[in-house]
Amino acid sequence: MSGSKPDILWAPHHVDRFVVCDSELSLYHIDSAVSSELKAGSLRLSEETTATLLSINSDTPYMKCVAWYPKYDPECLLAVGQANGRVVLTSLGQDHNSKSKDLIGKEFVPKHARQCNTLAWNPLDSNWLAAGLDKHRADFSVLIWDISSKYAPETAVATEKVRLSAGDAEAGLVVTKPLYELGQNDACLSLCWLPRDQKLLLAGMHRNLAIFDLRNTSQKIFVNTKAVQGVTVDPYFHDRVASFYEGQVAIWDLRKFEKPVLTLTEQPKPLTKVAWCPTRTGLLATLTRDSNIIRLYDMQHTPTPIGDETEPTIIERSVQPCENYIASFAWHPTNQNRMVVVTPNRTMSDFTVFERISLAWSPVTSLMWACGRHLYECTEEGKASSLEKDIATKMRLRALSRYGLDTEQVWRNHLLAGNEDPQLKSLWYTLHYILYFTVYTEDMDQKLTGNKGPLVYAGIKSIVKSSLG
Repeated sequence: MSGSKPDILWAPHHVDRFVVCDSELSLYHIDSAVSSELKAGSLRLSEETTATLLSINSDTPYMKCVAWYPKYDPECLLAVGQANGRVVLTSLGQDHNSKSKDLIGKEFVPKHARQCNTLAWNPLDSNWLAAGLDKHRADFSVLIWDISSKYAPETAVATEKVRLSAGDAEAGLVVTKPLYELGQNDACLSLCWLPRDQKLLLAGMHRNLAIFDLRNTSQKIFVNTKAVQGVTVDPYFHDRVASFYEGQVAIWDLRKFEKPVLTLTEQPKPLTKVAWCPTRTGLLATLTRDSNIIRLYDMQHTPTPIGDETEPTIIERSVQPCENYIASFAWHPTNQNRMVVVTPNRTMSDFTVFERISLAWSPVTSLMWACGRHLYECTEEGKASSLEKDIATKMRLRALSRYGLDTEQVWRNHLLAGNEDPQLKSLWYTLHYILYFTVYTEDMDQKLTGNKGPLVYAGIKSIVKSSLG
């Protein structure tokens, strides 16, 4: 989320809900369009879908980043990072249990005020919330907060809860002591937890990508690079990470973290968002500023030999979900290749990226094609007779039935062909009689003349005018 441009977040546990956030949080419910007429308050997203506004939260001004709580309970809890560095827990009016009431309104305040750039919930230990802040010469830029101190590790410093003044009592509790402080005298622009280990945090700092291990915060693994924005892990390959800088995307392999394994083509305008598809292996979407085009990079599964410096094979394509400039987009968490895009004026579109279709002919003339996760076979409609079948199909079926190889009873070959072609039946009966009379007359002529050599007959005339009359 940059400036006042809207961003989209899908609900982690509701595939039909998403929130649009800019100056306020707006929760929408997406539904199928059963008719061409829109219901009151609904927005048309596509020919098949509409969106209905469920609630609006305008209690957290100066929003710079938003992150949705990853667990089901409470289901509508969000963390909002503000321009002064504070992180506020808020809701979208859907929670009524005591757990969410204790959390809503809680604030996490750094020592020195500066902008909060990014937020990331720990996917396993969901009480941990990482915040990335701008640089301050006397403070840390990566703060990890525990939203519920009773779940804090014994080794960590207990959080301090300070009641606000009477005038702000409704705002809840203020936490001023984080569990962990990382990245001193630096700026943090992006964050993500590494799925392979809940204690590892990847941070895009000012001039490097750093992996912090919370079991030993004094050490870190880092690589110098300018591509420190938008760090995100491939959900299907946890060692593959994407980040960007200006118009360039870097793909990293955490097992060999010295340099990017792939650098995608530089775009003329700065990138604003990079996101892996959650339903498709190795599909990365990128968006540049002031553009209505989303670029897709399909990372093919071509194994790279050890020691070979060649880059992996990728297929690049572009899609245009709408006519206006796109402010942001979000992949649907479960529907394959589906995304919702939003324009700067909050116009939204529901869009599905169609896969390339691969066709294949089998040696037996069957037609197959693949699209996404689906495999289709083309079959003939109805039961076509042998006369209507393709000649290649006829030839194969006849060859399998050993058509033409019955030399004892030659007339039976028309049965092996299916016994459905009267002309073919007449042909094989004619051949049968020709061969029968040929052999018969050869035997009689040999007995009469004593000549053991074979006789040659030109056709039916020679047969009917045999020496036997």
